[in-house]
Amino acid sequence: MNRLCAASLRSVALLAGCSLAACSASPPTRYYTLQSEAATGPLPPAISSAAATTANQLVVRLEPVVIPPELDRLELVSRSGPYRVRIADTERWAAPLDEQIRRVLSDDLAVRLPPHLLADPNEPAGNDPRRLLSVDIAEFYADDACATTLRAAWSLRSPSGDSERGSAQLRQPAAAACAGAVPAAMSAALGMLADRLAAAILAQPAGP
Repeated sequence: MNRLCAASLRSVALLAGCSLAACSASPPTRYYTLQSEAATGPLPPAISSAAATTANQLVVRLEPVVIPPELDRLELVSRSGPYRVRIADTERWAAPLDEQIRRVLSDDLAVRLPPHLLADPNEPAGNDPRRLLSVDIAEFYADDACATTLRAAWSLRSPSGDSERGSAQLRQPAAAACAGAVPAAMSAALGMLADRLAAAILAQPAGP
């Protein structure tokens, strides 16, 4: 009886040791953020030339960005086939993705537009007139090669209710090996979207 108990205890200890070894071999969780890419090069000529005619334009406020429900999670999501996505359990965003996109777009636009033309996205509600920029992202995935596709629609609404609408579909290849390259490619794609948004803002008629 004692020998049976001893053998059972040894089995339990062996299983516990195997479990601990398996846990210790698990890959670590990595956390990522998106970053502004706007200051890495000169502004596009169309934006630079239009900036000289914006003295009377109303301030623009970037509204909260809308993203698809499948992207509204902390894990990085990539496309692995026509009807499949891959959710990386150990690759996570350090903050909600929609909040990061809004922050990066706001930073990108701030350096592409003339000073004081872009409102602080976190400003309290007030009576000052604003043009409201809304961005609705329909697709923002990396593929198996870590190239990122960004598909978005936007609208720019004036206080009078008039609005301009546009859309963009952008593709940004990965600049490095897949590990860690997806956030950089996504950040670069947002920079390209900011180019188009800034050009649309500057092209809108000035004044209230």
